[in-house]
Amino acid sequence: MSRKIFMLLMLSFFTMTASAQYKSSEKLRPKWLQKQPTPTNPTFRYETVSASASSLDAARGKCLSELISSSGLINGIVAVSDYRTQEHISQVWNNGKLTERIERDGTTSTSATSDEMKLYVQHIAEYWTRDRSGMYYMTKLYAKSELNTAPLFDNVELTTKYGARGLWRSAIIPGWGQFHKGANLKGGLILGGTAVLAAGIVFTENQRADYVRRINQTHDINLIRSYQTKRDHFATARNICIGAVAALYVYNLIDAVAAPGAQRVVVKKRTNGRTYTFLPAVTGDGTPVMAAAITF
Repeated sequence: MSRKIFMLLMLSFFTMTASAQYKSSEKLRPKWLQKQPTPTNPTFRYETVSASASSLDAARGKCLSELISSSGLINGIVAVSDYRTQEHISQVWNNGKLTERIERDGTTSTSATSDEMKLYVQHIAEYWTRDRSGMYYMTKLYAKSELNTAPLFDNVELTTKYGARGLWRSAIIPGWGQFHKGANLKGGLILGGTAVLAAGIVFTENQRADYVRRINQTHDINLIRSYQTKRDHFATARNICIGAVAALYVYNLIDAVAAPGAQRVVVKKRTNGRTYTFLPAVTGDGTPVMAAAITF
C-alpha cells in the first residue's frame, strides 16, 4: 500500500513539473543562472534580468527595459550587441519611450553626442521556459557598463562541453560528473543504480557463501543438492550484478565526457586592439546625429 502511495506521489510530481514547464530553450538549466561569470576588467559587470510575457519578443523587450530602468537611464542611447549572431540593435530610450534600429554591420554602435547619457550593453545569453498557458518566462544575461563609461567587454563563448571536468569526477564517484554538468536526474539515476547494484553484489555473495557453509556442515544428500542449487543461483545473480555495475560504470564515464551538459559561459580576455568608425544615426525624436561604431 505504501509503495502504491509513493508511486502516485512521484507520478503527481512529474505531472506537475511537466505542466509548469511545457517547453524550454535548453534541455538543462544553464550554469550562468546560478553563478554569473566574473569580468576580467572593472569597466563593466555581468547582470541577469528576468521577465515574463505572452511572446518571446515581448519578454526580450521587458528584459531590456528592466535593465535600462535599473541602470538609472532616463534619456540616452543604448547599444546592444548580439555576440552570437553579430546582429546589433541600437536602442533609444527617450522620456520613457523605447525605439530601436537594427544593424548587421558587425559593430557596436553608440551615440557620439556629448549631451546624452550612454549605456553600453552586450547580450550574452538567454534562457526561457513556456508553460501550457503559453506564457514565457525569460532570463537574459548581459554585460553592462556604468553610465557614460566605455567598457572593454570580454570575449565570451557559450558551450555545453566540459571536457575532463566531468570525466575525473565520474571516475571517482559514478554520477558526480553528471551532477557537475547540471544533469541532476541522470546523475541521480547513475549514482542510485550503482548503489543498488553494489548492494546486490554484497547480498548475493553473502547468500552464496552462506549456502557453501551449509553444504560443508551437512551430510544429507538431499539438503546438499538443494543448497548447491541455491548456491549456484546466488552466484549467477552476483555475476549479473557485477556485469551490470561494470557496464553502468563504463556508460557513466562515456556520458561524463561525451554528453552535453548545461550551457555555461566561457570568458576570455580581449586583445587591446580596437577600431573606430562613424556612421549616421537618428535619435528617438528624429534628430540626425553621427554615431561612433566601436569594434573590439
